[in-house]
Amino acid sequence: MTVINLYDALASATQHASAITLRANLIPTSSLPDDGKFFVLPPTYAEIGHLASPVREDGTHQYILIESTQSWANRLEELLDRPEVGVGALQVAAAGRVLSVNQLPHRIFDALLRDSELAGQAFRATPLGQSLTEARADNATALLENAPGTLLFGAWDSFAGAKMGAAKWPAALSGQIMGFDALQTKKAGIRIDPMNIAKDAVTGFKSESRAEGWTIDEARAVKDAKGKPVALEKASEIGHGHILATLATKGAWVNSIELRSSLSLTRLRRYHYPVAGHITPAADAAAQTYLAALGLWLMHTRLVAGLELRAGAELDATRADFVVRTPLQADISLPVTVESTGQALQQALEAAKAAGFKFAAPATFTASERLEKLIQASEALSQ
Repeated sequence: MTVINLYDALASATQHASAITLRANLIPTSSLPDDGKFFVLPPTYAEIGHLASPVREDGTHQYILIESTQSWANRLEELLDRPEVGVGALQVAAAGRVLSVNQLPHRIFDALLRDSELAGQAFRATPLGQSLTEARADNATALLENAPGTLLFGAWDSFAGAKMGAAKWPAALSGQIMGFDALQTKKAGIRIDPMNIAKDAVTGFKSESRAEGWTIDEARAVKDAKGKPVALEKASEIGHGHILATLATKGAWVNSIELRSSLSLTRLRRYHYPVAGHITPAADAAAQTYLAALGLWLMHTRLVAGLELRAGAELDATRADFVVRTPLQADISLPVTVESTGQALQQALEAAKAAGFKFAAPATFTASERLEKLIQASEALSQ
């Protein structure tokens, strides 16, 4: 039996395959594989509820969404600041917090990074900022060395001020979790006040103090536009009193839960990664292999750690298949373990360095004065 070296398999796949595909079977942590049906709490969206396919005649749905593409990307991005990745964290320090670029919604194009500075120079005016925001498909080296998550998960420079030519990086790595043959259920919400406080018993006002919440002193009350204290109308406004049972659609019974994820190798081959200003097949191959190894390591590492999506949706994988997909050919299984993915990533990182890539050291930008004032003004409004 031939033993496949994972790094070699990835290096080969990046040159001709279309994708690395992951299919994983999941069950809730409170369930056993033989239960037959599993109860899970999908995300709830305002004015929509759970996202599901059209209801069938028997009241079930073909599928229901348990984890969106955006949420899956965010869970993988959390891992990009780990030392195994080999890239120093690009960070923003603002209002007493330090955030990595991998925590910012728009990644390198995020407004928090744009509104930050290094030695008094705006992010986009620094050599690093210019190299990142000006990167394009024919020169993606700066992204590879400083923010590989942008190449994997995509980003759009929507605030560039350019109607045409703004940087757009489509996602190469995506996925979602779905439950199949879903029957949505209803849940009753109720609150019993241990002190039996009646809903109409409260007399007082909303307090200016967040710690206090409410007050019976008009002088300390929040005032309306006419300068009058804002009166409380019922006990539930301040967390007291009973709340009667109300029915709402919440949760679903499903026959199976699957994670479907893939990394597009075709997408990664669209980009070039010049070294010292020169595009070479060897450098491109090293960069593509590193990104493929990184994407595979992210997916597997997240699965091994367990998927704590939300209360009622803590999921574990009972089986996960990683395959190389090549058009018009049979899928090839990858020998994926904690050890093999870690080793492949380190091999790919060393090979990329040998090809001439210089992965970034940590860099921290600080919030500009205008950004700090904006944050302070926002916090004052929320008091």
